[in-house]
This record gives sequence, C-alpha cells and structure tokens, in this order.
Amino acid sequence: MFKNTIFVLFFLFSSLVNAQSDSSFLFIRLNVGYADISSSNGAASLGASASNISDWNIGLSVGIPVGKRLEAGLGFEYTKQNVENVSIISVPLYFDSMELTETNANLFIGKAYLVGHWRIFNRLYFNPMFSFGVGKAKGKQKIVTLANNLNAPQGEYHEYLSHWLREASFSYDFFAVSLAPSFSFFFNKHFALNIETGAFQFATTDWEWDNRQWLATIKPQYWQAGIILAF
Repeated sequence: MFKNTIFVLFFLFSSLVNAQSDSSFLFIRLNVGYADISSSNGAASLGASASNISDWNIGLSVGIPVGKRLEAGLGFEYTKQNVENVSIISVPLYFDSMELTETNANLFIGKAYLVGHWRIFNRLYFNPMFSFGVGKAKGKQKIVTLANNLNAPQGEYHEYLSHWLREASFSYDFFAVSLAPSFSFFFNKHFALNIETGAFQFATTDWEWDNRQWLATIKPQYWQAGIILAF
C-alpha cells in the first residue's frame, strides 16, 4: 500500500510547474526508514530458531552539484535496532534447551556520497546513490537460557529445569559501502519527494574482514522515503 501511494504521488502532479532547477547550488536531504523482518528455520524435531529484526533510521545530508548530473555531499545517519532471537535444541528423551536473545543497538554513521540526477520523464528523476559510511555502534545484549534434562535419574525429581541469565554491553566500529537506487519527483524547483528502493551494501565491523556482511535487496521493507530541498 505504501509503495503504491508513493508512485501515485510521483505521477499525480505531472502537469504542474517546471521541475528541478538546473541552477540549484545546494541540496538538503532528509530520509527516514523502518523495517520489521521475521524469519524462522528448523530441522525436524532436533531444533529450530526464529528471529525478528526491527529498526528505524533517520538521515540528514547536504550536497552540492558536481557537473550537470552529479551531486556530492556529506551526511549523518542514526539507526535504532532491536533483534529478538529464539533458538531451540531438542534431543528426544534426553535434553531440551531454549535460548532467548534480545539485542538493542544504536548506530551512528557519518557518510560521504555521490548521487546522479537523470531525468526519466518530466519531473521524475532516477538518482542512484553511492556512499561510504563510517560509524560506531553501542548497545546491550541479554541472553536467557532454559535447559531441561529429560534423562535425570529416576526419583522424586525426574526432570529438572536450569536457568541462566547473561547481560553484556558492547561497542564496535562500523564501515559500509553501498549503492542505493532511488527516484525523486520535483513538485517545483525547490521541493521533491524521494524514495530509495532497496540497497546493495558491503559492511564490516571493527575493520575485521571475517566480520563482513553483504546485503542485496529491493524488498519494500528495506525502502526509505524522504524529501529533498533544492536552492
């Protein structure tokens, strides 16, 4: 529904005044995004896991034209993330274990970017953005483990339940390179709506190659919407 609404807005005002001004010397961008992603997997009766990731972010950047079709700028982005994971291991007649993990993190990123301005039709533009981001993540993690021994000696307590609780704080460096396809619609010379339709990203934490992560998706839950002010 959100995706359809955005595209309707892009085309609804196609008969209004002229679009982006070629004489713009400053671009201010404000983007927001929200994702709520769930997944699960299991292997018959031996074990299963499920996770839910929810995060929202906001970014502010300022850019200037570099030639006729390029814009270069600097920006700042903040992301608030919550990850909940449930993992179950079951060995029939012997042992059951459940681990509940909850992670809350705050990610602060400074970035430099280069974005293109290619007109598709009238005031609708294609704006691929290439960016470098360096930042810091801080947060807390809580792990609760429940274990049930089904093979305990016969007697008054045939089964027993064990419980462990662990809490820890963490902090790590973050680096990312990304390419985000996006589209913008200029209502007039100074105001536009913008939408990023996915991301292709490489990221690593603490500058360790073994901690690298890849993301390539155009799923709507990864989209971001925002506005552009041009002067």
